[in-house]
Amino acid sequence: MTTTRRVLTLTCALALLASPADAAKGGISDQGGELYSIEKRDLVGSHELMLALGAMPMDAFFKGMTLQGSYTYHFTHLYAVEFAGLYSFNFATGLEQELKERFDVQPTKTGELLSIINVNFVLKPLYGKFAVINDKIFTGEMYFVAGYAHGFFSAAKPAGIDFGVGLRMFINKYFSLRLDIRDYMFLPEFKSVSNNLFISFGLGLTFGFGEEEKED
Repeated sequence: MTTTRRVLTLTCALALLASPADAAKGGISDQGGELYSIEKRDLVGSHELMLALGAMPMDAFFKGMTLQGSYTYHFTHLYAVEFAGLYSFNFATGLEQELKERFDVQPTKTGELLSIINVNFVLKPLYGKFAVINDKIFTGEMYFVAGYAHGFFSAAKPAGIDFGVGLRMFINKYFSLRLDIRDYMFLPEFKSVSNNLFISFGLGLTFGFGEEEKED
């Protein structure tokens, strides 16, 4: 019985001595809380040209298909400035004519939207990689925009603001796909607010690659 106790005591002592070594072999960091999976962003060019097709789905009187173009200058990986414009090809829904014929009502509005020009500040705080069916990996970023917009309607040319969110997926070093959702708020004669929601899908061309920057 005494021999058995001695064997058990020796076994426990060896197990306790071996535990720290085994933990170190298992990769447990003694600097708890650090994340080693965060990777540096890929190098992105300073200049970006984008061409997109979009839609204006919320207007009750006209449904528009838009052609959009923009130039973006990327100061850093975090922020940029965008100069953009769009032209809308509109299709009447018939609601205005129906209101006039049935109720003899003429809606008060700024007219048919023809085009918009705008300047935006772009903030790009989110960046990541996506695995598609465990086969291919794509990198992308989510960004937020806000800025000044000027609308050209058939009956007015109001000023306003725009804001929105977008997703940019990188195909390779030069090309990327972009999905944008933006709301343009115009103030005709500063008496009312005209909201115009746009959704667009575009192709971007990036160039002007400089030296690689260091990131924290």
